[in-house]
Amino acid sequence: MEQVNDRSKLRLFTAVELPHRWKEELGAAAAQIGQAGADVKPVQPDSIHATLVFLGYQPPASLPRIDAALSVAARRIRPFRLALGRIGFFGQPHRLHVVWVGLDDPAAGMQALHGAVSEQLRAQGVQFDTKPLVPHITLARLRRPSDRGVSLRVHADLQSLHIATGLSFEVKEFVLMESQLARSGPQYTVVGRFPLLGSAQRAHSLEDPH
Repeated sequence: MEQVNDRSKLRLFTAVELPHRWKEELGAAAAQIGQAGADVKPVQPDSIHATLVFLGYQPPASLPRIDAALSVAARRIRPFRLALGRIGFFGQPHRLHVVWVGLDDPAAGMQALHGAVSEQLRAQGVQFDTKPLVPHITLARLRRPSDRGVSLRVHADLQSLHIATGLSFEVKEFVLMESQLARSGPQYTVVGRFPLLGSAQRAHSLEDPH
């Protein structure tokens, strides 16, 4: 696993936080997937989220520009609804990398928000991961390269994994998170909150976590 001891930079990403009911449902599914073997690392319920844009390592001095970019992006998107979709995965059945659940996004709100955040980060000269958004929530990761037998077993188990599709909620804000990597798994801290256009305006701030 990637280890970074230089705390002069922050590993940042933007995300949509999920309701407690979603975390319960998805945490149970992740734990079930994790029973397939030691090669499988389920995401803990409290860490489950939907990533928007990954910014990677940023110097603390870039926080004001990031704050400006995300504040403008938030004011350009109205609240929208998301619902749980179907199970999916990255990789091949014999060599899975990630197991995830998709998001049903009828109004294409996630794509619009991803586009607004990307546009404003670019305008502020902040570098970020420009890969297209695949709206999903990660449930488990497999060690790479994963054991073929374990991977095939996880893939087979997915066919009977029950997810309460149709659960929905209204997205009214997104957050900037710091991710600190550790052997026990990444630890996430909310650095700032950004309410969407027309939602209740809550105070937010971007502070140097150090």
